[in-house]
Amino acid sequence: MGLKLVSKFESDCKRTDLIVVYLANLINVIMVFLFVARISALSQVEGVLGIVAVIMGFCLGYIAFINRRNKRDKWETYLLIPIFLFFIVELVLDYILDFDFRSTALVGPYVLFYYVGLWGLIGYAFRFDKKWGFLTLVTYFLNMSLSVLQHFV
Repeated sequence: MGLKLVSKFESDCKRTDLIVVYLANLINVIMVFLFVARISALSQVEGVLGIVAVIMGFCLGYIAFINRRNKRDKWETYLLIPIFLFFIVELVLDYILDFDFRSTALVGPYVLFYYVGLWGLIGYAFRFDKKWGFLTLVTYFLNMSLSVLQHFV
C-alpha cells in the first residue's frame, strides 16, 4: 500500500526544520522592509523591525540548542549559530549600547557576520528541501539588493 510510518521524532524534526525555513525567509523579508524604512527615514519603523528580526534570531538560537539536545546532525546546529551570534551582536551594539558603529571600522566585520549568518540559513533551507532552499535564496537576494541600494539612495 505504500504506507510509510514516520516516527514522532522525525515528524518533530521536519516541523522544526520548516520553522527554521519560515524564519529564514521572514528575516529576509523583514530586512527588506527595514531597509526600505531606512531609505524612507522611518527610524521608528526601522527600530521595530530590527527588534522583530532580533527576536527571530533568538528563536533560531533556541532551535540550534534543541537540535543539539536532540542529537540531530551537527549541521542542523552549526548552520544556525552564526545568525544567532550575529543577532546577539546586533542587540548589544544597536539596542543596548546604542552605538553608531556603522560609521566605524567595525562595519566590515559586522556586515560579513550578517551575510555568513544568512548563508547558514540558506544552507539549512537547502538541507531541508531544494524548493525551500531556492525560495530562501530568492529572499536573500532581495534582502541583499535592498541592503546595497540603501547606500545609493
